[in-house]
Amino acid sequence: MMLCVSVLLLTSFLLDHYFRSFEYIDFIYLAPIAAAAFLLSPLETVGAGLLGMIFEFTSKNPPFTNISDIWSGLIVGIFGLVAALAAYYTRQSIDRLSTSRDALESSPLAYAEFKLPGYPLLGNNRAFLRMAARRGSSGQPTTLFNSFPEKVASQLSELMDQAITSRSEVNAKDFHIPGPEGHSSYWNINLVPAAGRSPKSVCLLASDITEAVHRSRSRDAALRISTAVMSSLNLEETIQVVLDSLAYIAQTNAGALFLIEDDQWIGMAGCGTYTDELAQAYRWPYDDLPTGMDAIEAKKALAIEDAAGDPRFSNERVRKFSIRSSLVVPLVSGNRAIGAVWLNQTDGKRQFTEEQVEFATIIGTQGALAIENAAIYENERLMRKSLEAIEAISEVGLASLDLDEVLIELVTRTQDVMQMDAAMIFLADDNREYLEVRAATGSAARTVVGARVGMDNDGLAMRAFREGAPMRIDDLTGRGDSLCLVEEYKSGRHPFSESYGIHSALAVPLRPGGKVAGVLQLGSQRKQAFTAREWGLIQVLADRASMAVQNSLLHDQTRKELTRVTLLRDVAAACAGSHDLREIANIALKAVYEELGCHRASIYYLDRGKNALVNLAFFGHTADVMEQYRESSLDRGTLLARAVLEKRIITHEDVPIKEATEEEAHILRALGVDENRRCSVPIIYKDEVVGGMAMVFPDKRPFTPAMLDMISSIANQLAVAIHGSNIPLEGAGGETQTAPTGENDPVFF
Repeated sequence: MMLCVSVLLLTSFLLDHYFRSFEYIDFIYLAPIAAAAFLLSPLETVGAGLLGMIFEFTSKNPPFTNISDIWSGLIVGIFGLVAALAAYYTRQSIDRLSTSRDALESSPLAYAEFKLPGYPLLGNNRAFLRMAARRGSSGQPTTLFNSFPEKVASQLSELMDQAITSRSEVNAKDFHIPGPEGHSSYWNINLVPAAGRSPKSVCLLASDITEAVHRSRSRDAALRISTAVMSSLNLEETIQVVLDSLAYIAQTNAGALFLIEDDQWIGMAGCGTYTDELAQAYRWPYDDLPTGMDAIEAKKALAIEDAAGDPRFSNERVRKFSIRSSLVVPLVSGNRAIGAVWLNQTDGKRQFTEEQVEFATIIGTQGALAIENAAIYENERLMRKSLEAIEAISEVGLASLDLDEVLIELVTRTQDVMQMDAAMIFLADDNREYLEVRAATGSAARTVVGARVGMDNDGLAMRAFREGAPMRIDDLTGRGDSLCLVEEYKSGRHPFSESYGIHSALAVPLRPGGKVAGVLQLGSQRKQAFTAREWGLIQVLADRASMAVQNSLLHDQTRKELTRVTLLRDVAAACAGSHDLREIANIALKAVYEELGCHRASIYYLDRGKNALVNLAFFGHTADVMEQYRESSLDRGTLLARAVLEKRIITHEDVPIKEATEEEAHILRALGVDENRRCSVPIIYKDEVVGGMAMVFPDKRPFTPAMLDMISSIANQLAVAIHGSNIPLEGAGGETQTAPTGENDPVFF
């Protein structure tokens, strides 16, 4: 640069010396002096000015002969001095501007200026580019609206409009700006309008507080978990607090918490797009989730940016749960792993910061301790409740010996203790040909009591009965198992099926006296609802229930036998104490009503001369109705006539009203008979029919073999009495016996 200036000075000297005839040739020295001011230091510029002045004087021949030549030389020297001073102060200003610009450019404080209208960008620094998530000159934003996402730009424009309108600074704290791949940031923003009556631009100054926000969130999450531990020991609430806190830190849109039990991952809770029902529907073997195993082994949260490309994620689960990125947080208390949390991003890939991974690990450790404490308390509470339930069920057998009352109390208390949605008890019939639902609670309680399951059924209850071992179905919808195919079930739906919302069931055999006599079955609307804890408790409850059932069965059998003996004694006494056939029949019917609970009944003797059945006594019918059937020809088409002709007992099960002949059905309907329990019994003496008896009961249960044996015994007693008594010479009459039942009750004939 000095050489360049020197060449310019020498050139100027030569031109001045040889071209003196030009009027303004003396000012040629200003060019090298200006170049020196631009290229050299101020002192060097002064030197160039002095040298130019000397060249100006020496270029005259002779020198100093003309006053104008002297002034021109002095002007060159003075110009050099002024140029040096100007260069000095100009360079100082430029240096200060450069320093300010460099400081602003490298400042962590984001700066930008936007002009009205349309908010084009006038100036900015690198921190603003980071704030706007832009990099490089090619991606540098030109306006507010292409610098930020649409929602953020709209919010900023509203704030800028407010600053312009009020002509005052507007502040926005904790302003959230979502970035690509999950890089969200938070800023404190000041918007300052330009000075003047009508501001034409707005200056944006912003400081990044993202780390502070994350730290605050992590502290809040830790405090929330600590508060949950202090304020509540409810396991479900603690699990939900831990899951929500981790999701709050990770900022994901879906999450699920799984606990480890019996070497299985058991879904406990969900958040975001994963509901609790979705999470609780799954159980996987421990080795089936490598990401959870790796996180537990490392005792540190595992960040996975691309789930689809990670071999530890199965393609099926990635598609099923729409996993794009995942943060797997181990729940480790001390050296004991209790579970893990999957925090998934389902709408796009994202990265997790080291700070998020670190805080998630810390919160996972605290959460594991909180869950473990809550689980210990929950187990103790359940143990107390279980002991109370066992005691309560043991007391059931002492409080009552009535079998139906005991069964209803057992099934009700069992459902309450186990917190299930439905429960029922099956008992086998005397001949062990079927299981009958004797008591039920829940959604199907009213419709399944009395329903039967045949021994050829392959449902859950029958399998448990046949094999004498507990049976479980974890997911009815996912397998081809049947829970209980009930015969003659009017609604057409099964009591434990998806139509009632039941998804999992457990059947435990009842063993009164060591012999399987029935089944206790529970149903839940949750899939995989029965853990090892429920499995063990229900077996204890079933054992206690079996003892209560055994006592009630023995009492029931004893009561039935006493009833049978009493009834037969009364009938025998009536037959032995009188030869009046009508009196015998009336006494027999009274005993039938009192001991069997019969609804209505009538007794006939066979008049062979008329080939008709003649009424001896009745109760429950009106006199007008019985007058129509005082005598009934054997060819009249009644079910009693059919029983007499075929010499067999005919029940409502043998001939339902829909299977009766047209004439039989017509008479049944005329008498108002439906599908109530009824039977037609021939009275036979030494293989000769001497009469008949018709009975109807107020319920629809089937006749047991013991019941039919008792009715046959009564018929045999009456057969002896009819054969040895005086046959009435008059038609049927006698006093009408009326049972304490309504006039509109079903009538059987």
